[in-house]
Amino acid sequence: MYRVLVTDTDMPSFEIEEEVLRPLDAKVWLAPASDEQTLINEASQADAIMVGYVPVSEAVIAAAAKAGCRAIVRYGIGYDNVDISAAERHGIPVANVPDYCLDEVADHTMALLLVYARGLGEATRSVREGGWEIPKGKIPRMNGQTLGLVGFGRIGRRVAVRALTFGLRVIAFDPVAPIDVPGVQSVAGLDDVLRESDYISLHVPLTDKTRHLIDRGALTAARRKPLLINTARGGLVDLDDAVEALESGVLGGVALDVFENEPLPADHRLRTHPAAVITPHMSYYSNESEPDLIRRVAEEIARGLRGEPLLNSLTRVRVAERA
Repeated sequence: MYRVLVTDTDMPSFEIEEEVLRPLDAKVWLAPASDEQTLINEASQADAIMVGYVPVSEAVIAAAAKAGCRAIVRYGIGYDNVDISAAERHGIPVANVPDYCLDEVADHTMALLLVYARGLGEATRSVREGGWEIPKGKIPRMNGQTLGLVGFGRIGRRVAVRALTFGLRVIAFDPVAPIDVPGVQSVAGLDDVLRESDYISLHVPLTDKTRHLIDRGALTAARRKPLLINTARGGLVDLDDAVEALESGVLGGVALDVFENEPLPADHRLRTHPAAVITPHMSYYSNESEPDLIRRVAEEIARGLRGEPLLNSLTRVRVAERA
């Protein structure tokens, strides 16, 4: 019998994982806690590991390698919480699911932009409180305004296509991916995006180089009191600096779905700030995307247990060296 560890989860059950892995006689179990020592102890019994949000360190990976672990798979697109280099050193392939919620995140990005641009937060709040007030003087015509995209991968491209249909001018910066969607203008750097945009949306992975990409220094380039949108990774934004920029008027608003530390504290200023649109890390979610994600994670685990190459390997190792 194989043993498959889940480090942490916000899923309602393991029904889908168990359905996929049952033919391999694999048992799925949840770690009783998510601290490093507990994960080391649990990983030392694991043939494969499914990872949510908690850090998976080299020590955890080393323990898994000693147990003959065949695969580590992240529930999601981002993988900054898994030590990929350590997994390669220990001969364990790591995978993610890079394309399961692309439309959901692009839709959510545009929804955040529209809520802010059309003054929907203030308008609906007025109605709920018994009023009937239009937030006049606060709703610009979107047609002809500029959306700046930082990152032009799968999701950034989808946001661009949606934004163009609203008549937005779209500019983008990506040091790697080509800016090749008709109607989207390539710019030379982050400063250009900040300087020219009415709305700025982040669509890059979180790495050592991109952590706090948006901080006090970067925001000095902003000229048009833009809305800052983040549906990517919370660590891309220095939240204290963003709040400072919002309070000082450098930013006109923030629309954030992800945070470096979640959940956002109950007493955090942004929860009640009139220029903030905050959602609880839900841009990935639809009734269809979540079960799709779970099934695809379990299918990658099944490949690893069978000794097959992982489809979406993040490591040069695609088959466990100890498999």
